[in-house]
Amino acid sequence: MDKTAYISVYDKTGVEEFARGLAELGFEIYASGSTHKLLAEAGLEVEEVRYSPPVPGAVLKALSGRFPAVSENGVELPRFYVVAANLYPIASIVGQEEFALSELSNYLDQANSAVLRAAARDFENVVAVCRPDDYTPVLKAFADAGGLEPAVKKQLAAKAWQYLAAYDATVAQYLAETGGLLDDEMVMSLRKVADLEYGENRHQGAALYALSGARPRGLNAARILSGGKFNLNHYLDLDTAFELAMEFDEPVCAVVKHARPAGLCAAPSPAECLRGALRADPAGAVGGTAAFNRQVDAETARLLGETFIESVVAPAYAPDALPLLRAKEGLRVLELGAPVLSPHEVQLHSVSGGLLIEARDNRLFSSEPKCVTRRRPSEAEMRSLLIAWKTAKYAKTYAVVLAEGGTALAVSAAESSTYDAVRGAVWKMREKRGILPGAGPLVLAADAALPLKSLQAALASGVTAVIQPGGWQDDADCAALCDSRNVAMLLAGIRHFRH
Repeated sequence: MDKTAYISVYDKTGVEEFARGLAELGFEIYASGSTHKLLAEAGLEVEEVRYSPPVPGAVLKALSGRFPAVSENGVELPRFYVVAANLYPIASIVGQEEFALSELSNYLDQANSAVLRAAARDFENVVAVCRPDDYTPVLKAFADAGGLEPAVKKQLAAKAWQYLAAYDATVAQYLAETGGLLDDEMVMSLRKVADLEYGENRHQGAALYALSGARPRGLNAARILSGGKFNLNHYLDLDTAFELAMEFDEPVCAVVKHARPAGLCAAPSPAECLRGALRADPAGAVGGTAAFNRQVDAETARLLGETFIESVVAPAYAPDALPLLRAKEGLRVLELGAPVLSPHEVQLHSVSGGLLIEARDNRLFSSEPKCVTRRRPSEAEMRSLLIAWKTAKYAKTYAVVLAEGGTALAVSAAESSTYDAVRGAVWKMREKRGILPGAGPLVLAADAALPLKSLQAALASGVTAVIQPGGWQDDADCAALCDSRNVAMLLAGIRHFRH
């Protein structure tokens, strides 16, 4: 083992201590640029390696432990055994709003990228270190055993290749924002935002990641104001609840559990919205998440304190509301502004052996829904139909939502047929409709086209207006049935399957 080390890092965390530790173990230290300046000013004996990007091939061979070389300033470079290098944090730059595409080339770290790649390429003979966290274990291994085991060198090389791949993928992601959505090659660099308490079940580990270099948005941009630890289920519920609430212009509260709506209510005030959403499914709301599209006031906070809701998310909280919410033990409180949608967003589904990737379902309608019956929905029915349709968009397929007035009072989801979904919604509705105040006609929304049998079951429950995607062989018969019952029916021309 040649006791030689080359150090060139942008992140200077711990680098002085690392270099000093190597020197105390008898290593000759070589460095370049700002790293050399820092180490020299710290009183370390260090040779300066000077070159201009791109790095000369001879220098790269020395960095990969293969051949000696000479740098631009005449310093003879030995074959290096330790190479420590990391790169300019491109992810923190491209994520800034004021960053322009024309500036990108000024920030790409060609030199250290080549340096680290050369070292990691010859991992059997070179110790490639790219993370400050590894400085101490590397020094300890040298001090205790005189070197690193082959398996450890391989592990460090793997970290270096992952680090380089993430760097390259961040640049590719940034450039692809104006490109195709589903290209033949898709790269994705993720950075960990937070470790989660557990996954869907307590025996499963989980973490929240965000796209490297992307501007914070969605739950990654939320401010956690109070509450305990989060698990994967909390984030799934928060995501579904908040996106559903943000579909509306009027004030609403959406209550979600297990990533499916339990109840939703639109009313003049957040407190009335919460009351209506809880009444829609009292049992289903237990342990769920409440999302608002308006500031949460003190009255709403007091109501939240009286019910078993695990999480609440809203764009803002009144100053006198926060102390009330923080006083409730275990309640997780998040603040999150309106989402900014991107046409390039994708939805990922993990399957055995790979990933399924699709464009995100960001549309409510493709065009104006078509009325296929003689009677058009009344103004009151139209309001309820939109509430039911938006709620069905966020429920698991097959989904049927019954709404009355401003309340989605029965949500039946994740059924194997639309007929079962209709029956489930009707069963839920019958025990509640007498409890809720008479708020107008009963309407139905389905996320999939309705066969005639399913529609017959819905109309038997007293439904006066329906919205469904259409596109099924029974469409004409369904329209005729509605006309015979003086029921209005809209065909949305778009479906919202959600699995």
